[in-house]
Amino acid sequence: MEFLSTEATSWVEAGIITDEQAEGILSLYTVKSRNLKVILLIAGAVLLGLGGASFIMANWHKLGREFRVVLIGGLYVASLTAWMFTGRSGTKTGRAFLLVGSAVVGAGLYLIPRMYDVKMTLEGISGLWAVQAALTGIISRDSWEVYLSQALSLLWLNLNGAVNVFALQFMPTSKLALSEFFEPMSAFMMVMMLWLSWVVIRDRAAFMLNVMISLLLLASRMSLCFGGTWTMIILAVFGGIMSFNGRDNDAEIMGLLMLGVFGLLLTWPEFWRGSEFSGGLEFLPVVNAVIVAGIMLVNVYRGHSGTGITFCGLLASRYFFDHLFGYLPKAWGFTLTGIIFVIAGLSFGKVRKFWRR
Repeated sequence: MEFLSTEATSWVEAGIITDEQAEGILSLYTVKSRNLKVILLIAGAVLLGLGGASFIMANWHKLGREFRVVLIGGLYVASLTAWMFTGRSGTKTGRAFLLVGSAVVGAGLYLIPRMYDVKMTLEGISGLWAVQAALTGIISRDSWEVYLSQALSLLWLNLNGAVNVFALQFMPTSKLALSEFFEPMSAFMMVMMLWLSWVVIRDRAAFMLNVMISLLLLASRMSLCFGGTWTMIILAVFGGIMSFNGRDNDAEIMGLLMLGVFGLLLTWPEFWRGSEFSGGLEFLPVVNAVIVAGIMLVNVYRGHSGTGITFCGLLASRYFFDHLFGYLPKAWGFTLTGIIFVIAGLSFGKVRKFWRR
């Protein structure tokens, strides 16, 4: 409200609106404060839940196996029943009950197989739990369930090796035949299930997370087929093309993120270690940095000032700390770095205004 009031005053002074219009705009908004009663109720509910869970876990081994299964199933049914009575209107209470139900399913997947001496790995638990959360999200059209499914899917993809974030250390040469690109097929089916969940809920955050998971899977598989360096080059070029989409702002931002992340990695000479890049081509990391910085500055001019300036700053910091910082005395190094950050913070707003002229 303080920001809005300041803006309205500046609009009146600039002659854009009148005093009456400014008062009318401010009257449309109210400041909401957290009620102490609500905070106490939430704290009490959390403590009661923790107390009940602690009581059950303390006496868990004294209960019969059949009673444990019934208890887990009963808690899940109770959570769904509570959601049906409170969550159909999309209230946070109802969504919380839905998440409690999914948490009970996760606990059941961990506990029930052990009660019957059935071996269940963490990979299997996370995969089944992800499917349950995704199906629940599709049926209930709840974004929180989809977020849970995405987190569990990413864990499952890492555990079964389909997504290997360390694969961007990347082998310099191809190791996997192109015909094996879609193995394991279950990984691609999991990602397709996540996209189906997004089609149902149409949530922007879920879309961004799905794009990130899909890119991680794509990069991991491509790195095994084409080698790490070529994978990063391909994805960086694709991101640069996406950043000039002109139709979809979200696609442009995702393109800038792809270009920024993979382009920043390609500034390290260690990633240009394939035989095709040897022999007088040591300048390629610097050329890559110049190209990435140029595209980022162009996108700052086009309106993506936050993302563009951030990656330009990261590129400058990468070369500063790698080449200059190590040769300075520590006191001078930290002092100079602090001065740079202070100047950048003070001039950030002015830079944005300059590029938006």
